[in-house]
Amino acid sequence: MTQRFNNVVGFVFVSIAAVIWGSNGVIVNFIQADPFLIAFYRTLLATLILTPITFTVKRSEFIKAAIEWRLLIFNGLMNALGWGFLFSSMKLIPIAVSVLLNYLAPIFVALLAPVFLKEKIKVAAIISLTLSMVGVILIFHEQIHGGSMSILGVVYGLLSGLCYAIFILISKKIRRQYPSYILASYTYSFTLIFLSIIVYSTLHTIYIGEEALPLLLLIGFINTAFAVTIYFHGLGLIEAQKAVILTYLEPLSATIFGVLFLGQTPSIQLVVGGALIILSGYIVAKY
Repeated sequence: MTQRFNNVVGFVFVSIAAVIWGSNGVIVNFIQADPFLIAFYRTLLATLILTPITFTVKRSEFIKAAIEWRLLIFNGLMNALGWGFLFSSMKLIPIAVSVLLNYLAPIFVALLAPVFLKEKIKVAAIISLTLSMVGVILIFHEQIHGGSMSILGVVYGLLSGLCYAIFILISKKIRRQYPSYILASYTYSFTLIFLSIIVYSTLHTIYIGEEALPLLLLIGFINTAFAVTIYFHGLGLIEAQKAVILTYLEPLSATIFGVLFLGQTPSIQLVVGGALIILSGYIVAKY
């Protein structure tokens, strides 16, 4: 009975987190600011919550994990670039498409795993790569044919997926020894440092209008700190493969949010391309 209850809680928590993340694109589009600046404030607010709590509750483990500082720093860099590219993409193309391109990460992981983790490439990975590439081609074609001049948005989406994949590989390597919440705390801290450097070197300021404050609080506290916390808790209660599959609720919810708040109704071509990407990710997670 307890195991069944834990499974239900795990499914619910991961699903809620995925749906919450699906609203990121709407918030990013409503905030009139540079994408990397939005990512900076998102990370700042989340770090102010997670890092002090983690350090207080698990101080010895937190300090011990610092031995992996090289990987943790690189992880922070990949996360900073990944969020910046994703938010940049969301401002140029429909948010559902940006999220779908970001979710090419499992495919990139399958291809890069032999290099990073010395794992063999499976037949499922080759099939998934083929399906995902067809999906990306359909999305590219739709953008070109539609004359929306947003190919850069697609490129940003692909880059966000690649950064996310490297982030996953590094996290997997570190996660073997340390709890996920400690990994998250270090990641956000180093992400904040890199975003600070990027923002200051390009914009020379971190000022943002007061009207954006409510939305920044929402994406920082709810969409990041809260959603990440319940996601990690849910992840500990169910199988990792099931959790990966459940996170595909994010592109689905992003589509719904895009239609409701931004009037971004996807074309048939985008739906087919997105479905192929989701299918490819499912195959990688399942097999």
